Amino acid sequence: MAAGNASSYHELISAHRRRIGRPVGRAEHIPDVAGRLAYNPCLVRQRDRTYLALRVESPQSYWRDETSWDPQVRFFERAGAGWVPAREAPVFPAAEDPFAAWMLDKNGEPLLVFGVVSLVFQLGTPALVTRFYAAPDLLQLDPASPFLEVPGMKDVRLLQCAEGVAVCGRPQGGSAGRGRISFTFVDSCTDLTPGAVKDSHVFHDQVAEDTKIGANELYDLGDRIGVLGHVAIGDEGGPQSYAAAWWTIDPVRLTASRPEVVAVRDDFPAAPAKWPNLADVVFPGSLEPLDGGMARLYCGLGDASVGSVVLRSPLP
Repeated sequence: MAAGNASSYHELISAHRRRIGRPVGRAEHIPDVAGRLAYNPCLVRQRDRTYLALRVESPQSYWRDETSWDPQVRFFERAGAGWVPAREAPVFPAAEDPFAAWMLDKNGEPLLVFGVVSLVFQLGTPALVTRFYAAPDLLQLDPASPFLEVPGMKDVRLLQCAEGVAVCGRPQGGSAGRGRISFTFVDSCTDLTPGAVKDSHVFHDQVAEDTKIGANELYDLGDRIGVLGHVAIGDEGGPQSYAAAWWTIDPVRLTASRPEVVAVRDDFPAAPAKWPNLADVVFPGSLEPLDGGMARLYCGLGDASVGSVVLRSPLP
């Protein structure tokens, strides 16, 4: 066990691989992307329609090279057992890794808050920024009008609760090291500011120092907040490994449980990765509740494709 009883990535992976009856995932076919890569999904359920927001980009797109970097976020709609392009939906240019949460506006009406990660190239050096958009309907989202930008941080996630809006961030550097989970409450999504995210409480004892951790989607469990997220090791340019994980946050005591890995790359069918060093990457997006206490987990695989797997649901 790692120092301080915080588990390393390899310990968490080993515990998952020892489980009997690990579920077997499947590949999700994403049509009409014309040779581009589609990955890192986010599920958006709106009335009787289900959408999948995806990062879509050319195989050579590289975030450190402004001339090649070309991601978009596009929407696909469920049709039977598959997906079709949602042609009436907006397209978010220069955007990656979508996320979404239904909030309440100031009148108590449903409001979809949608987010993407983007880059601002300043003298050739990319600077990270997370942008938030809002509309009462997915089709009304305006890619040209974010209501908030959080510079220098990705994996910022929101959850509407009775007490307000729970916010998880992912600070890096300093005491946050390679990447840790932060947490705070704000009264409403419109009260969220970069300063509120920056000044959040940070959980330092979930994983070992060499292991990164980030949130992907939040769930209301009553007295706890459930977190679908990822744990990872590796550095830019070298081999990287990511796994899907689950943990909970106690918002009163400001504690977070140790993550439990729920899916690794070899739980899914083999498929090419974007780059060889990303062959062991699972980037979770959303959990979809199913009957019988099960849930389908949607993931990005190897920064190149989408997979899903049915597992025992952690949701009530």
